[in-house]
Amino acid sequence: MFNKLLAAAAAMLLSATTFAGISLTGEYEGTLDSHGTYTQDIETTLKGTSGNSAVTVVLDEAFEVDDIYVETTVGVLTFKLGDYSGSDPDVTKLGVTATVGDYTVGLNQESGGSTTIDVGANLGGIDIDVTNITNDLRKTTAAYTIAGLDLTVKHQKVGDVNQIQSDVSTVIGAVEGVGGFTITGDVNQNAARNAFEDGSYGGSVSTTVAGLGTLKGEGHITSADVKTYSLAVTRGIWTAEWEKAGSADGVTSLKAVLTF
Repeated sequence: MFNKLLAAAAAMLLSATTFAGISLTGEYEGTLDSHGTYTQDIETTLKGTSGNSAVTVVLDEAFEVDDIYVETTVGVLTFKLGDYSGSDPDVTKLGVTATVGDYTVGLNQESGGSTTIDVGANLGGIDIDVTNITNDLRKTTAAYTIAGLDLTVKHQKVGDVNQIQSDVSTVIGAVEGVGGFTITGDVNQNAARNAFEDGSYGGSVSTTVAGLGTLKGEGHITSADVKTYSLAVTRGIWTAEWEKAGSADGVTSLKAVLTF
């Protein structure tokens, strides 16, 4: 039934329509490390728009479809139908989002699954987002900027454990020939910076030097006492980096990132 609803809704949105605009965007990333190994990846996004409706197709390196979905806006309601799961396992969803002032409420239903409710608001200058608010495993994010500090706190219950992740960043003044220094810190991120991990912490310092590029130093230690250090310089599409993780030898890499 859900798939039939999806097909019918998409057909209604697209029937008798000639797309007025087609856009092509993407990102290519290629990396050569000190072992002589070259890896590359490209993601390409094709988007067709007509009025307040759009169809988006995301292709991977093999030009196979990663995501395909349709969006349309009616008043304060935005409808999104299809697979927009990104790098996660493919899931077909129907989503409806309503935005009124500083408040947003979204309903999302996976094909064959239950409906989840997401909410967002700006309360006293604090941006708050809650994913799957009716579930005990809901994820809550609060972001606030004060006195030049960008603060973010995330909470999620994993099993019986309440996990909290905190991030802070700021920019301090520039000197001649050197841009402002960006300083970041995090607590309870894993080494890949994409999940909670009890007892871990890290930080980075970066700045732009005239004629050289952006310099960045970063360090991190996990709850298992695995330390990671890296030094990088970025100029244009190129980033040269040295990284050492745990007891392994340091690895040097040259990366090209081209966004189009």
